Amino acid sequence: MARASALSKVLLALGACVALRLLSPSFVAPKQQREAAAALAAAMVAATPMTASAEVPTFSFFGLGSGQSDAYSQNDNPINPYSQFSDGSETVYKARNPDEVDRRKKALTAALTRFENTPEYIKTKQAQALKGNLLQAGGSMKQDMIYFSGEEGSAAYTKAREFSQKVSTLGVDGGNKQWAAAAQDYDKAAAILSEWKQLANF
Repeated sequence: MARASALSKVLLALGACVALRLLSPSFVAPKQQREAAAALAAAMVAATPMTASAEVPTFSFFGLGSGQSDAYSQNDNPINPYSQFSDGSETVYKARNPDEVDRRKKALTAALTRFENTPEYIKTKQAQALKGNLLQAGGSMKQDMIYFSGEEGSAAYTKAREFSQKVSTLGVDGGNKQWAAAAQDYDKAAAILSEWKQLANF
C-alpha cells in the first residue's frame, strides 16, 4: 500500500514537471498544449487511488425501510410460485402438466400432417412450396418430438434427431431441385417417423 502511494506521488510530480516544461515558453503550440494536458490528466489518474466498491445500493420508499437492490439476487427467490425454477413445493408451474402435454400434442400432430403433404410438392416439382411447407411443419416439430421422446440419449430421442436431420436433407435436395433424391429422403424420413411413433408411443 505504501509502495503504491509513493508511486502515485512520483507519477503526479512527473506529470506536473512535464506540464510546466511544456507550458514555460511564452508561446506554446496547440499540439504541445494537448500533450501537456494529456500528461497532466494521466498523472492525476495514476495518483487517484483505485478502490473497487462492491457495496449494494440502498433504497427506501417514502422513508420506510432500508432495502438493498442487488441485481444478482433478484432471481434467487426459490418460493416464487410462478417460476419454473422455484423449489417446487408451492409452485404453480408444473412440468408436463396436462394442458402443456395437450397443447404440444396438437401442435405436433398438425406439423406431422403438414409434413405428410410433402410428396405432392415433390411430385409437382414446386421448390418454393416444398420449402414453405417444411418450414411451417418444422416450426416446433423437432422440439415437440424431443419433448415426447423422453430422456436424452434414449432410443426415441435418437430417432427424433435422426428424423430432423433427414427432413433438413430433404429441404436441401428440394431447394436444389434434385427431385429424385428429395423423394428418397421423404421415404426415409417417413420410415424413421414411423419408428419414432412406436418408440415414443405417439
